[in-house]
Amino acid sequence: MHVLDKIVPICLARLLASACSANKDYIESQGGVKEYGSSLDESDEDQDSTNSVEPKLDPTGGFLPLVISVASVWSEEVFITRTDAMQQQYVTEFLLQSLKGGVLEQNDIGHEHSGSSLASTLVQGITLRLEVSRAESIRIDGMLIAEAMSSIIGQSIRFDELHPSDEGQERVEGDRAKYGVVQKNSERKRTKTKKHRAKKKPMTLDPDAEYVSDAEDSFDSGDVSSHGDSLESDGSSSCSSNSSWSEDSLEPYVMDDDEEDLRRVRRPRSLRECFAYLIENENETLAYDKHEAALMELPAMVSSRPLDLVDMTPTLVRILLHMEDKFNMENFVQMKMDSLMAFAVHAPIETCLHLVNEIGEDVSLGTRLEALTVLGGMAQELSGLSELRNRQELQSKQRESQLPNNVDEIAMSSKLQRSLNLYNNPNVSSRSNDLEESPQSTSNVSKTRRWRRPRTTTITVTNRFGPIAAQMMYSLFAFISRTKSEESIWGGPLGEKFLSEFLRTLSIMLDCSRTYPGNSVHVMAQDLFELAWSFHDAQSSEVRYAVLAAMGTSISLVPVEFLMRVGHFIGEGDISSEWISFLEKCGFSDPDTDCRALALMIIGTIAETDHN
Repeated sequence: MHVLDKIVPICLARLLASACSANKDYIESQGGVKEYGSSLDESDEDQDSTNSVEPKLDPTGGFLPLVISVASVWSEEVFITRTDAMQQQYVTEFLLQSLKGGVLEQNDIGHEHSGSSLASTLVQGITLRLEVSRAESIRIDGMLIAEAMSSIIGQSIRFDELHPSDEGQERVEGDRAKYGVVQKNSERKRTKTKKHRAKKKPMTLDPDAEYVSDAEDSFDSGDVSSHGDSLESDGSSSCSSNSSWSEDSLEPYVMDDDEEDLRRVRRPRSLRECFAYLIENENETLAYDKHEAALMELPAMVSSRPLDLVDMTPTLVRILLHMEDKFNMENFVQMKMDSLMAFAVHAPIETCLHLVNEIGEDVSLGTRLEALTVLGGMAQELSGLSELRNRQELQSKQRESQLPNNVDEIAMSSKLQRSLNLYNNPNVSSRSNDLEESPQSTSNVSKTRRWRRPRTTTITVTNRFGPIAAQMMYSLFAFISRTKSEESIWGGPLGEKFLSEFLRTLSIMLDCSRTYPGNSVHVMAQDLFELAWSFHDAQSSEVRYAVLAAMGTSISLVPVEFLMRVGHFIGEGDISSEWISFLEKCGFSDPDTDCRALALMIIGTIAETDHN
């Protein structure tokens, strides 16, 4: 912790101690209690204890209960494991200043208040913090409190981890005094060896010199080899006598090493550290590494649902939404979208409300479209459609893997070939051709022919979007109602593009909430239908297609009474006939092919509903 960060807890502790001391002096000046545990007036000692209660005054002026309250929070397991390390250091500095300020004495620490004493509470917190699995900063906080409390109760506790310099200095001085001569001798030997090596010169070979065979030089080589063997044996014996290596001292290589020590920046441990990494100035040296580390850790960190998730969601969502790829980072768009989707899934209401506010600000079209993409993806993820789609794809792949791959030719009926679009496949033969060769077995085969369907397991998912669908959809309805007159949002080609994506996002939300039981989905379908109908005469084909998609999604969810009210049952001359004529016009004369196909599909759906 920086020195400036310690000012706040230190000043707070001193101010509280001064205020409590002034309160104590004032009470004593008014004739109150002079000693802890004594009565207000010595003359009242003879009165009956049942008729009067002796008020007691804290010798610290009320400062001790405050310290006990802070120490109880500091000693909780949840506070140690789930709270930010910086916030824990703030609380630790407050307790250190309270213990070292001279207000608390040995009797005060052991005095019980509300069933617990300050000593027992601090011992509990120190014990939890000194566990081996704790982080280094947490263990240091416990050591500091232990040393401060030991000085008050008259004991001496000293941790080597807090005072490494003294111990290291003593060890160095002891080593120098003990091994000084050995070091000097070794340095002399190294100097002689270096001088001897420096005198050697590389040997030059003459290609024209007379060749000498190995047999002529066998005597010399024998002497050299014997001399070398003796040196080697002496060296191996000396090494074996002085070496301390063994199989037990060899540590195995860690296969799952995450190479944390090789990272340029430390991995962020909390949402506040991710916030500090993301707002790092781009001109800093480690800005790229900090941005990348924050984007990589945010999805997993948000999925763990930390305690400050709700508080940090608006700030981090705003930063991520406006964040630009200034370093040409690999997979930047995917990491950014994964982080936004993590906030949208685990804090949906806060994320939705903040995104709706952001698209109403003076931002670019790309930012607005990105916010709508997050809202649509959030609806699909919470409703379970994404999970259902992934499971179905996995099931189809497993079914395809079970089919025989070594069959050259498969025989099946012509009707089955047409239904599977395999009529012209050369690897598939018609069963009728095979039956012509044996007409006697035609009746037997026709009696045993069956349509076989693969066995599939039922897939069920939980729709978590249904309970919050109304709040999110009506936040978008309120947004378009509030900003419908703003030309900067809805005007021009950019406004048409944004309007089409806006209606498409509302259609996705409505479709994702259809499996949730309740009557709210019918009300939302009617409101979406009326909103989409108000833009049916748009000139842009994208807006008309979005209008048709919203109407088609709503028609499948509205009650039958609503269809009868807006359908062609009422007659001509009202809005229903205009709506039907609009669908017919789009279905047969719209210049866009997709709009024609979608309008005809809606007309077929209405006709089927009318027939039923």
